[in-house]
Formats: sequence, C-alpha cells, structure tokens
Amino acid sequence: MPLSLSNIQDLRTVLGRLDAERPADERPDRGRTLYEPRGDDFLNRLDLEVQSRRGKTRLLVTGQIGVGKSSELWRYFHGEKAERRIGFPIYCDLEKQESPEHCGATGVLLTMLRDCWGSLDYYLKQQQQTLQGELERIRDEIISRLIEHLKGNRNNDEVVFRFGGMNFGVSIADHRKNGALHLILAKAAQHEAVSDPAERFGVAPDAMVTMLNQLLRWMRKRFGDRPPTLIVDHVDKIREPKAAEDVLVRAFTHWDRIEASLIMTAPYEFTLGALRNSVESRWGAPRVLYPLPIPEPDNGPIPCIFVNIAKNAGLSQLLPEESLRLMAHYSGGILRSYVQFVIAAAKEAHFSGHDVVEATDALAVIHSAERAYQDYSIDDFRLLDQVVDSDTGLRDAVTLLRSPIVLLVTEGQDGQQKLRVHPLARQALERFQRRTKAIA
Repeated sequence: MPLSLSNIQDLRTVLGRLDAERPADERPDRGRTLYEPRGDDFLNRLDLEVQSRRGKTRLLVTGQIGVGKSSELWRYFHGEKAERRIGFPIYCDLEKQESPEHCGATGVLLTMLRDCWGSLDYYLKQQQQTLQGELERIRDEIISRLIEHLKGNRNNDEVVFRFGGMNFGVSIADHRKNGALHLILAKAAQHEAVSDPAERFGVAPDAMVTMLNQLLRWMRKRFGDRPPTLIVDHVDKIREPKAAEDVLVRAFTHWDRIEASLIMTAPYEFTLGALRNSVESRWGAPRVLYPLPIPEPDNGPIPCIFVNIAKNAGLSQLLPEESLRLMAHYSGGILRSYVQFVIAAAKEAHFSGHDVVEATDALAVIHSAERAYQDYSIDDFRLLDQVVDSDTGLRDAVTLLRSPIVLLVTEGQDGQQKLRVHPLARQALERFQRRTKAIA
C-alpha cells in the first residue's frame, strides 16, 4: 500500500522524525530531526579554535534565532564525546530546567556546575565505577559550600532549602549524595533564573568558579591531562539587557578563570549595538552562524540540506519539489522555521485528505506564518525600510532580528554581512511602502 499523509499512521511516522524545537541529532532513534551537514566550514573553524588553544578557548557562537546553533554544537559535542580529542566534553543546557530570558551570571555558573557534575556522574555509572578518594571529597565539599551559600538548614542527613517561596528538602545520606548534589544544583539554577533579583541568593560567582574548577581539575587528570571543554548552550535566549551585559561583559573575569575551554552561545542582538566593543574586547569576534542560502520560490537550485531533511523524515514521495521549494524559500534559510513549516504542512495535508503535501497546503502554512508580522509597529517597518534602502544601520535595527524575524543577516560571497528582508516580511513591507507613498 503506497504511503499517504491522509493515513494517520503514515503521518505519525513522519512527525515522529521531526522536531523543530530540539537540536537535530545524528542518531535516528531519538525522535528528533536527523542532523544534516550544512555544507559550510562552521564546525571546522570551531574545531580549529578549540584545538589550537587547548584549555584556553573563550569563544562566543551567535546568529539569529532558529538558524541551527544548537544543532551544530550538539553535533560537535557528540563527535568529541566519542573521540575525546578535546578532553572530557560537557554540554551545559541553560534551557533544560529553567527559563533563561532573565538569567544572570550566577545562574549560568550554577548550570555549568550542575551539568559538569551530572555528566561526570553519568559517565562513572556507565563505566560501572563508584566515587572514591579525591572525587568523593570534592563532592562532599561542594555540598557543604552549597548549603552555606544557599542558606540551607541542615538536620542530620536532611537539608531544607528555600526555593521559589517553598521549602525543598534533600537527603544527603551517604548513599544518596550523588543524586542530592545534582538536585540541589538543578533547583538552585532554576531559582536563580526565574526568581526576581531581590529573591535570589546573591551567591558570589567567585565561589561557583572555585567549586567548578575542583571538578574540572579532576576531569583533566582522569582524561589524559587534557583540559575539559564546556559547551554552554541557550545563553543566546537571554533577552533582558542587564542580564545579557552581566553574562557577556561583567562576568568575563570569572569565565576567564575557568580551567577548561569555553564555548558559549550569545544573543545576537547583544553582540551588536552598544555592547559590541565591550563584548569583542573580551571574547574576540564571535563566530556567527548565518542562515542557509535561500532558494528562489519558482526555479533554480535548492540547497541539499532542505531536501535531505524531508527525505530523512520519510517524505521523499510525499513532498513534491514545488511544495518543498516554497517552504524552503519562505523559511528565510532559518532551519527551525523550515522544519516547523514541514510539520504544519504535513498536518494540513492530512486535514485536507491529500496524499502528499500539495502546494495549497504549503501556502496555507506560509500565509498563517505571515500573520505574525501584523504585530510589528509602523516604526518597525519605517526602520526596516530605512535599513533596506541604505543597506546599513544594523546597529539600530537589532529589534528586527528577533522572532518573528523581519531582517536577515546573511553571509555574502565576499565574506561580508548582507542584509535581506525576510521573505515572510516582504509583503508587509511592500504594503507599508505603498501606503507611505500614497500619503506622501
């Protein structure tokens, strides 16, 4: 029986292989979008930076929302996890248990400490090894320091902390200490990220770095005297300006003390504008991941990655080129948007009783996405019109880089940044231009 999106089982199979909100994965059994190479040199340049400055790398990775930063870093992490060329790699996810929009430096450091301990604990369990000697002492010392810094009340083998206005008890009996440390760090990181500044513990970053370095030194000795590598993802989702400045600028002296290589994502808009010089004087120029080349809506080549993502999801015979091309074009080269379109169009085809994603299904999804641009103000479109007309002024247009994206920053053939109106925003801009001329 031929495949058909009108069949609920076939639709489930397709949707089970696509996920627009989590990083793409090379492993096909994870329920995520299967990773596809972008065809650029981003990972090779990232690897060169880490290899050439072993243990001293301080690198920001940035780019527009949904462009694929997490997928590329996840791919690099898993590749190095197997090869161990860069010491013990640790993937720290600021979004795992907290909302990072307002997260400051202490919250980021607690996340690092949480995921360093979690990764090490998981590794030892996989190797069927238990904590002994120095590592056991380090664990106990970190727990004692956290009880002090987080104002915990200890009663024999239980400690009660105050997180989010509620008491949170943790058993620190000897046989539960590994899990207890992870729980304390997870709750503390969450509390620091989501609580009002007045309710936070105010733990000095110095204390966090000291605890973190104890673990990192142990890892270095354990894994061939190679400094570990920390990949700190979703820092780019910080939206509050003071929090972003705290993490990217004020806390850099603390990041510089960490005894490991450090790769951190950064909010694109805060690597531009007023903070640009301050950020680059500390970190150097960020490594920017640009949108993919945008195919034309009616003819010309389509980058292979768009075709392969659909193929990997089982859509080879279910997504005609016309429909695929439309969604690739209107995604603006933003991979998350493309995968979102494919998921929504497959559902639209099912609702309409179509065997494949017809062009009408793709256009229905695209027109729905265009409605999001009605939220932009007249001032926003006036600014966009000025930026496009002059091909400059990105510093003043950072609000247009946020979701839904109005302005795309692409990589030109000469390596220079090029500004382009997002295809979804073009009709809204043209309507604004026509009205402005009519009034004039």
